[in-house]
Amino acid sequence: MLSFGRRLRPAHLSALVVASMLIPIMSVRAADTHIYMPTLTVVGDRMDGVTTEGSGRFTAPAVTIGKITEALKNIPQSVSVVTRQRMDEQNLQTLGEVLEQTTGITVQDANSYERNYFARGFKIETIQYDGVPTQIGSGFVTQPDMALYDRVEVLRGPAGIFNGVGEPGGTVNLVRKRPTPDFTVTGTLTAGSWNNRRAEFDLSNRLNEAGTLRGRVVGVYQDRDFFYDVANTKKTVGYGILEYDFSPATTMGVGVSYEQNDMLPMYGGLPRYMDGTDLQFRRSKNLNAAWSRTRFERTTLFADLTHRFNDNWRLRGGITNTRETGHDQSGSNYYAVNPATGMGPTISAFNARFHSEQTAIDATLEGAFSAFGKQHDFIAGANFWDRDYDSQSQSRTVPRPAIDVFNFNPHDYSDFPTVIARAPTNRQLKTEQTGLYSSLRLTLADPLKLTIGGRFSEYRNKQFNTVTGQELTRSTDNAFIPYAAVTLALNDQWTAYTSYAEIFRSQATRFTADGSPLEPAVGKNYEVGIKGELYDGRIGTSLAVFRVLEENREQIDPNNPEPCFGSPTLGACYVADGKVRSQGIEAELNGQLSSGWNAFAGYTFNTTKYLQDRDRTGGPTANEGQPYSSFTPKHIFRLWTSYQLPNDLRDVTISGGVRVQSATTKTNGTVELKQGMYSLWDTRIGYRINRNLTTALNVNNIFDKKYYRTLGSPMGGNWYGEPRSIMLTLQAKY
Repeated sequence: MLSFGRRLRPAHLSALVVASMLIPIMSVRAADTHIYMPTLTVVGDRMDGVTTEGSGRFTAPAVTIGKITEALKNIPQSVSVVTRQRMDEQNLQTLGEVLEQTTGITVQDANSYERNYFARGFKIETIQYDGVPTQIGSGFVTQPDMALYDRVEVLRGPAGIFNGVGEPGGTVNLVRKRPTPDFTVTGTLTAGSWNNRRAEFDLSNRLNEAGTLRGRVVGVYQDRDFFYDVANTKKTVGYGILEYDFSPATTMGVGVSYEQNDMLPMYGGLPRYMDGTDLQFRRSKNLNAAWSRTRFERTTLFADLTHRFNDNWRLRGGITNTRETGHDQSGSNYYAVNPATGMGPTISAFNARFHSEQTAIDATLEGAFSAFGKQHDFIAGANFWDRDYDSQSQSRTVPRPAIDVFNFNPHDYSDFPTVIARAPTNRQLKTEQTGLYSSLRLTLADPLKLTIGGRFSEYRNKQFNTVTGQELTRSTDNAFIPYAAVTLALNDQWTAYTSYAEIFRSQATRFTADGSPLEPAVGKNYEVGIKGELYDGRIGTSLAVFRVLEENREQIDPNNPEPCFGSPTLGACYVADGKVRSQGIEAELNGQLSSGWNAFAGYTFNTTKYLQDRDRTGGPTANEGQPYSSFTPKHIFRLWTSYQLPNDLRDVTISGGVRVQSATTKTNGTVELKQGMYSLWDTRIGYRINRNLTTALNVNNIFDKKYYRTLGSPMGGNWYGEPRSIMLTLQAKY
């Protein structure tokens, strides 16, 4: 556990937080008694707490990522919220776009439709839906469409007590839109750069006179090209939910969502010269064959139930079942470019089909009780998920596979090759996790609280060859995950905290010399911080110092070179001796600075390092002492602010922001790729035509900065960031 030294005065803490944010909190005038307070849309006491939709704010009064409905000020870890207001203002339509605007999150491209998310240098592997954890896992992951969600909650640091297995970077909770008690209908049309056209429809109402039955439907259709050649996607999204109050104490919700993407994608990014030198392509360059086609479908069924025993105790449960299918015909490039000949990359092709089904269940009992003259809080719960992932892929022989990258035309390859290069690969991956968790928050004194908790978790993994029926790997991990935190209320506005959180990552497919599965890697997060809620909760602010260690990482056993007879595959044997570290500072300010003025700002300083990384001889590798996650910028600053003009111009809203990050590198053996520091400026002007109609113009990357959003290797995986783009929106709401 971390401990505080001398107690800081609240005034000193306030100054410290404000200085870190680069936005003076003194701009909020204490004497301003004419504060704009938009109406909150509150629907009963439903499971998601207080919704952000219709609030007009960047702040959320409560979050549910920690199982209970809790104010951010009282959560002893770093949590950020992107509200419906911010998503609408910034035209954030996918989860990746939301996380690019969130404090401390790094987003990396895998291809046109798949992106990976990182927090504090570690991959985010779990997404919660209304608090029910699901595994992202291996396989195709399309970007969730944000039209279905009220807000996105992001916790940085381990969430092992509730999620179980994973890396120690963080987790995301997507909170779905729920039905409203009164009739509302919204239609939104957007059009912008690269033939980007999108239509949204959202209808909600009570379905009986008493209002105990409510329903909501959301529909989306989008047809868009990308800034690189040929690529296109056509996306259809549907969502429906019903809520029913069995009694004033019991509410049930059931729903379904469906998403279909038909794409002409870009795979693999762009290559470089063999020495890592940038080829200086135009940003529209695409080295994929025009035969590439991808089709994804995702169907999710979900249900949840909330029962309030009394004012202090509540039981909540949720279940979600998601089925994903994909058919992929890829014609992508691979290999570095020879600087002497301009040649090197070749077109490869494969035909693949994927199927994934995941069922996740979570149930939580939460409540408060009195003992020793104080009130204490208790949580107990259990969750389970099971995921089956099947893949069938077959490579094809490509006529004229070698390409000239400088004169490549995707349409020269218009027909998918029919000659098969090798036998198909068929694999099935089954993962399953069961966990029991509990947490007790004790009030030691009126301002001082101690939280202790833990989770017993069992994780199982199996992999099969579905053609031969052969079991390729099998592993089981059992782990106890502890959690502890102390919070100190400095006054009604400020809370200081310190916390310790753990998570584990399975390594059981590796074996020690005696034939035992390797023990899990353990992620540990130490954090000290302070949070504030100012001006009746209109402004939230936080400052945190963190250190993350991942220990027991797999290393080749130098005393048992291949073949190691303890390994079923006679490959290398392993020891759990590796160790990496991530540490830094995070600061955030979010809220309503004055009447009609909202602002968000987040800053992160983060360094990562291989503390111990050994090769098969037992000596240090080239990694040891170097950055562990070199593509994670040391400095990330994100700002978005929105101001409603006063008086006769009150129908006009002007918004703007900037995303700044320091230089990053990607090392591949002796070759190092670099992207210098860059800043991206965005703006928006909105106009309310009348009480029902609004229009807005968004311009992103105003100065058309050319940069690499993702660095890969000389072989490929390098992705340009999007050039300057515009988006015009017209919305009708009744």
